[in-house]
Order: sequence, then C-alpha cells, then structure tokens
Amino acid sequence: MNTGYGVTRFKDGDVFASSSTMEKLAKVDAVVFDCDGTLIDVSRSYDASIVKTASFMVREFLGRPIPIERVSGRLIQEIRRTGGFNSDWDMTYALSMFSVAASDAAGPAESLTRLESIVADFASGERAGWRSVEPYLESSGLGSKSVKEMRSFLGYPGSPLRTRMTGAFDRLYYGESLFERVYGAKPQGSPRKGLIDLEKLIVTKESLDILSRSIGKKRIAMATGRPFVAVEYTMGRLLDYFDRDASVYIGDGDISPGLAPKLAKYRKPSGESLKLARREFGSEVMLYIGDSAEDRLMVKNAGAPEDAILFAGIYGTSFSEKDQLSYFTGTGSDLVAKDVNQVVKVLEMAKN
Repeated sequence: MNTGYGVTRFKDGDVFASSSTMEKLAKVDAVVFDCDGTLIDVSRSYDASIVKTASFMVREFLGRPIPIERVSGRLIQEIRRTGGFNSDWDMTYALSMFSVAASDAAGPAESLTRLESIVADFASGERAGWRSVEPYLESSGLGSKSVKEMRSFLGYPGSPLRTRMTGAFDRLYYGESLFERVYGAKPQGSPRKGLIDLEKLIVTKESLDILSRSIGKKRIAMATGRPFVAVEYTMGRLLDYFDRDASVYIGDGDISPGLAPKLAKYRKPSGESLKLARREFGSEVMLYIGDSAEDRLMVKNAGAPEDAILFAGIYGTSFSEKDQLSYFTGTGSDLVAKDVNQVVKVLEMAKN
C-alpha cells in the first residue's frame, strides 16, 4: 500500500488518509455521492442480476449452462477495473460474450478456466466499455461464428421492451409491478418481487444529518448510473437530503430514450456530472465519494484545478477488499474507507 497514508481505526474498519487530507477536508463545502456500492449495497440486486441474466442468456444460446456464478465476483471486479463498465447492462453483455467465446470447443470446466483467462487479458489493457468487447474478441482470435451469433441473440444495445438481454435483466431486477411502473407495460415472465427488494441502505440518516450540519443543507448531490425511480425506490425519504438540480441520474436515458442524448455526456467515467455539481453549488472544494475505477477516473476527467475535487474511495463493498484498497491507495485517492459513514465521520473530524 502507498506509504503516504495514515490509518484511523474504527470498530467497523480502517480509514486511510494521505498526509494532507484532513487540511483539505476542512475546506469541503459540497459532497457528491456515487450510489451503487456507496450509498446502497447492491451485491444481492444489481450484481446478482448481472450473473443471473448472463447465465440465462448463455444457457439459452448454447443449450447448456456454464457455471459463471462460481467466479462471477472476481470477473465483475476485473472488468469494472477497466473503468468503462459502470452500466450493469454493459457488464452483462461483456460477461455473456466472453462466456460464449470461452465455450467454443470446450466443456463446462474448461470453459470456466478459459473465461477467467479471457477476462484477465481483457482487463489488462485500456478498454472503452462495451464497445471494446467485440473488437477485443476479434483481435484475440476469438471472434468465432458463435460469438457473432451471440451478439445478435443478445440484441444489445436496445430497450428492455424490445431486446432480449436488457428485457431479461430489468424484469429480474425490477420485478412485475416496478417494471410496469418504469416502462408502462406489463412484463412477461417477471418475478412478483424483483431483486431490487433485496437492496440494503449503507448510508444512514445520522450520517446525512451530520453532513448537512457540517457543510450546510442541500449541498449534497448524487452522480449515478441508476434511473431516478430505482434510486427513489430504495432511498425513500433520504433523497430529501440531496439537491436534485445538482444530481445526475444517467439511467433515466435508458428508460426514457428522449432523455438519452442529453444524458449521454454524463456517462461514467465522464467528469461532466462533477462539473455540473460544482457549478450548481458554486463549490470551491468538493468531495466525491465512490467505490469503483470509473468513480476514481471521474475526478481526473472533470478537469478541475488541483484539490478542487477530492476523492474518497469505498473498498468495503468490493468482491476483494484488499485489491480495491490497493487500487484506491495506488491511484492517489485522498481518502479510502471501508464504508461511506466512516467518510462522513472523518469529514466531521476535519471540520471540528
């Protein structure tokens, strides 16, 4: 780990801060949060939807299963580490395509080993999200006929009302009634309750109260790939703490195509959502809190003056806490914590 970090020990995990962090945090006048893995534990909802949907797509296409779930946590983390897979649809597409490429002329056990090798190789280079999947497979000699047919089978990208993969994902995630509320159409084959009902809040009301006292009311925003309806469903009244005009709900463009052109520039790891928040708040020193490589890259891509946007990385919701801690400290994050409530405590300490 980077030796420039000091350690503050809490009973629920350690917080790592660079030597100058406390002085910088004392000047913070606005805070922006990522949502999934930061404010909300999505390990049993979005992450599970990725694995279940990819497994279903591969089984339907091949006529036999590949036990993706055995290694899915590590694979998802590796693909996300490339910085271009904030969208869970994109992740599902990548995992499905790689699984079919790995299955060519291989049995289930060998397919799993090949899948791990493909993902490791893919994640070792710079990748531009889902659009880089097929070129990678072609350049690696993995662009077989079955891979090309899988692309057509998935139909990605496309609306959940018309596309096999995204439709299966959102029916599983939202469940019957919420899917109908989101898309205005009764889904076929949806479970009564979606995996979204298994989500748990990480951030506490107490932390948001502390934050509001520390930096002022309504100086909190959110930058997330979720649609607003999914955030509201899980966050409930806690959304009252967040300034809607300074927040960006990128997923609204997925469920309302008319909004897609407007929201496209905000897709992570773009720094545009952080630029928006800085303008709305008139912020001089803003803190952004997130749990992924995309979140870390957003600060750099915002192009703000040095120390105008600080970054706190969350490692406690990662498949491998050790690897994520190493990534965040290795990329010079200002603060690295196991959970978002610890960040709020440290910010309060810096302010007092």
